[in-house]
Amino acid sequence: MIKWASVYRDLQTLLDTPGDSYFSGPRFIQVMQDFSPELPDYYEHVEKRRRDGKSTTRRHFFKDVLEDLEEGTRVRAVAALLDELGRVDANARRVSEIRKQLGGGTLGPTASIPAEAWNSDRLNAYLAEIDAAIQVEEYERAVTLSYTCLEGFLGAFLRAKMALSSYPREIIELSRRVREHLKTTIENYPDEVLNLINHTGHAVDKARNRFSEAHFADEAGSWLATYIRDLVNSEIRLLLHFM
Repeated sequence: MIKWASVYRDLQTLLDTPGDSYFSGPRFIQVMQDFSPELPDYYEHVEKRRRDGKSTTRRHFFKDVLEDLEEGTRVRAVAALLDELGRVDANARRVSEIRKQLGGGTLGPTASIPAEAWNSDRLNAYLAEIDAAIQVEEYERAVTLSYTCLEGFLGAFLRAKMALSSYPREIIELSRRVREHLKTTIENYPDEVLNLINHTGHAVDKARNRFSEAHFADEAGSWLATYIRDLVNSEIRLLLHFM
């Protein structure tokens, strides 16, 4: 269970940091509008709060905007703020600590995907969606999203690296073709590592197909969803080196 009071406190400390980390009211609202399209512009929002007798200080209205979001969306919104804060080197440790709070200490690093191979916003949204699903104990959905994420990236990788008349659609065949491509184009790389690409494809496929049949208890569902999420993240990070 996410301890939101702690997340808000630590996040606000970063948002208050002078320099590139500082989030003014307009900057914060602009990010939040991606997750709450009905949210008005900053000055209109502040004026409405003033009319309603609510505090217009940043600390108060930042928290209120986040708390108005459904929890899964709130996780994604905080992750988007952390992505921007993480671009400042001095924030790395504190950003990592907040990410751990969002994921119960199990959040893996976010993959950074080049735009020419895969839309980075789309992939980062998938990763945040997976984390949000795990937080609210929707483990089967988290595994399905992991499958979709890996399948989409493998397809994009093949299209970027190989000119084919048609491309595979199933994750196992996609994994096999990516592994074969790398084996013919990379020298002095352990076969065992490249074979993991295929093994990961099989594992993610099997987990998705069998998850509902196994009737996992909460603890088992949690570790399996987290493990599959981390497998997908690790494989994408590996393949980024060969883009």
